[in-house]
Amino acid sequence: MRTVVKVTAVVGLICTFLVGCSASATTPIDPAALDATLTTEPTAPSAGTPIKLRAEFTGAELSKSSGLTFEIRVDDNQALVEAEKGGSNTFDGVYTFSKSGTYEVYLHLYTEDIHLTKKKQVVVQ
Repeated sequence: MRTVVKVTAVVGLICTFLVGCSASATTPIDPAALDATLTTEPTAPSAGTPIKLRAEFTGAELSKSSGLTFEIRVDDNQALVEAEKGGSNTFDGVYTFSKSGTYEVYLHLYTEDIHLTKKKQVVVQ
């Protein structure tokens, strides 16, 4: 009987320890506080050449599991570019614009249980 009590006590302590260690102290993200900037490389993009798109978010620290998709509106069609996480709050993708013009680029951020969309523009020469 003593062995059962000891084993139960040890298992209880281990469970308590694991629960305490797994609890994260993350602060919930307020979508209204998040802002985004979109930059291109080169800064004056030209049609027909690959353009690096970089989205940077401020207002909260994004988790490592955050992801971003660039949605580029071309005429009445859309092109989706999956971004790679650069720094803690930056995402990079590459896209080649076929012709000059002003394009709407939607940044679809997926973090925690949030899907946030920000609309930006890119002017292509």
